[in-house]
Amino acid sequence: MKKALSFLLAALFVFGCACPVFAEDSAETGSFTLVNYNVDGLPIPKSLSSTGRDPAAASKQIGAKLKQLNADIYAVQEDFNYHPTIKKGLDADYTTLHNGAVPFGDGLNFFSRFPLYNVHRETWNEACGVFTDGSDELTPKGFLCSSFALADGVYLDIYVLHADAYSGEGNTAARLSQYEQLMTYVNRYSAGHAVILTGDFNSYFSQPQNKLREIFVEREGFKEAWIEINYQGNYNTGTLPHPDYHKPEWADNGRWGVWDSAEKMFYRDADGVSLQALQCDYIRIEDENGQSLSDHNAQIGVFQFTVDRSALRDTRTYNAERFRPLRTAYRRMKYLFKALGLILRDLPKVISGEIKIEIK
Repeated sequence: MKKALSFLLAALFVFGCACPVFAEDSAETGSFTLVNYNVDGLPIPKSLSSTGRDPAAASKQIGAKLKQLNADIYAVQEDFNYHPTIKKGLDADYTTLHNGAVPFGDGLNFFSRFPLYNVHRETWNEACGVFTDGSDELTPKGFLCSSFALADGVYLDIYVLHADAYSGEGNTAARLSQYEQLMTYVNRYSAGHAVILTGDFNSYFSQPQNKLREIFVEREGFKEAWIEINYQGNYNTGTLPHPDYHKPEWADNGRWGVWDSAEKMFYRDADGVSLQALQCDYIRIEDENGQSLSDHNAQIGVFQFTVDRSALRDTRTYNAERFRPLRTAYRRMKYLFKALGLILRDLPKVISGEIKIEIK
């Protein structure tokens, strides 16, 4: 009996000593679904809409349609004048504070099941176009960053951006400046943290002048979910197996979600948190008549995260977003006077015909 008891105690001792080692070496895993969507929330007449739809009526359906996707995080662009409608339809647990309609807001927001902290918005230092090229200078477009609490003490930094539109030399130069501005902030604030960059990049991998591969993949170490899943991480333009891979969504008779898109999901690991794209698709969100609710397709990515707590080195403080009325009023007046100044500057050129306004 004593021998049996001694053996049992010895076994319990060995097992008890081994348990903490096993727990320390084991990794936590989880997954989440991220949707990236330009909701086309500009307050324009139906006749001027690129899709021929009424943006107010479309917005009433967008929130509900997005909710049906059952995602964990939604990152949206051009969420300008119909934010309350979309927010009501989505009914998310956590939402960034809307920072205004046109011309005050940047149109960027998050809707999430995860708590979000340290919300930061930054306007691009450079943009191109007042009466032409998408009028990017008349809105404070830029990027929005937030830290999402995936688990206790585990945070993921997600950035949603809206880059300069159109393909002229001025637009391309502005976009490259914007990408550099974004990465300067990412490498400062998110150093040592897992990161996802999503949004409307307004560029394609088939456009070498935009340097998507050179900046984000080769230099900064990101992977892009669509290419990782569908093309096994082959970013070499022009040599991919499908001959029409780089045909953008608008060039194939509206068959969105088949080729390269302006919407991207770049992701990067960090100390203690690794990310893996499990799925990435583009879908066309339509009404009951088959009409697109936006002039963009939505991107849906499923990611797995793995946590090694022994490698976590997080010393940041996390705070919930608070509404600051004085700061908001100052920012809106600043943007308004800037926009008016740009209009007054270029208006004589429009009147003289030096600048020709094109409505597309």
